[in-house]
Amino acid sequence: MIVGGLMALQTVSASDVVTRDMARLPRAARELIDTYFASEKVSYVKIDEEILSTTYEVVFVSGSEIEFMDDGVWKEIDCRHSAVPMSVVPEKIAAYVQQHFPGVVINKMEKGKHYEVELSNRLELYFDRNYNFVGIDD
Repeated sequence: MIVGGLMALQTVSASDVVTRDMARLPRAARELIDTYFASEKVSYVKIDEEILSTTYEVVFVSGSEIEFMDDGVWKEIDCRHSAVPMSVVPEKIAAYVQQHFPGVVINKMEKGKHYEVELSNRLELYFDRNYNFVGIDD
C-alpha cells in the first residue's frame, strides 16, 4: 500500500510552469543551449515540477525541442526538421552512424536505459549505455 501511494505521488504534478525565462533552467541546460543551439530562438520553456523531480522542456520557434532532467542533463533532443548537432552526439554513436549510414543525419536522440537515435531516413537505432550498437527498428 505504501509503494502504491508513493507511486501515485510521483505521477501527480505539483505544478507546471510555462515561461520564456531561460534563467529558470539549470546551468547545464543553459550551457548546452548556448553552446549548440545559440542560433535558435526559444518559443517557451515548460517546467514540470513533480513531488520528487523536475523536468524541463525547451521548445524552439523552429519546432525543435530539448527535454532536460532536473540536473540539467539532456534526456531527449528532437530537431524534427534538422540535424542534432554532431558535437552533442556521443562520439561512438556518431562514428557508427557516419560509417553505416553515410549522408544520413540524426534528427532525434533520447537516452534512458539505452540510447535511441532516429535518423533522417526514419530508421531508429538503439545503443547501450556504453554506446555499442544493439539493434535497429525500421
